[in-house]
Amino acid sequence: MKRIQYILFAICILSIWSCKPEEFAPIGEPQNVVKSIQGNWGLTKVTQIDQDASTKGFPYKQLDITSVYPYTDLALAFLGDAQGNPTTFTITSGNAPKIADLTSGNWKVDDLKAPTTISLINGAVTNSLSIGSYVSLKAGKLIIKRDKKLNGKVILSYQYEFTKK
Repeated sequence: MKRIQYILFAICILSIWSCKPEEFAPIGEPQNVVKSIQGNWGLTKVTQIDQDASTKGFPYKQLDITSVYPYTDLALAFLGDAQGNPTTFTITSGNAPKIADLTSGNWKVDDLKAPTTISLINGAVTNSLSIGSYVSLKAGKLIIKRDKKLNGKVILSYQYEFTKK
């Protein structure tokens, strides 16, 4: 019986002695999302999402429509100043369908640290585009979402995937 007690005591001491806090590497500098958005982008993929089918649980919810129209002609250019603040934009559609009513003007984001919406502005006209993912920006991909509404209800969503040039 004493032998079992010594063994259990030794196991307890070893388990307590072996517990050490883990050291994690530093996280690094936070990503400047607005600065990551700046640059020239070419469209590589377009996905159409049927929101009504998604809510009703239908099997066909989304469709890759990149090859239906010449979407790959579409190019975006988001420019910024030296501090990384948004300044101007240019959309070159070519033969591709428009993703916004504007082709040039100024752009801004709703939050400089964690933006969710890009506003394209030219005079009194403003178009809004939603940012899809921050993670893809590190990989050189910009995902923009645009909703089509009917009577205030979102019917279709389009997800545009751009690759940095």
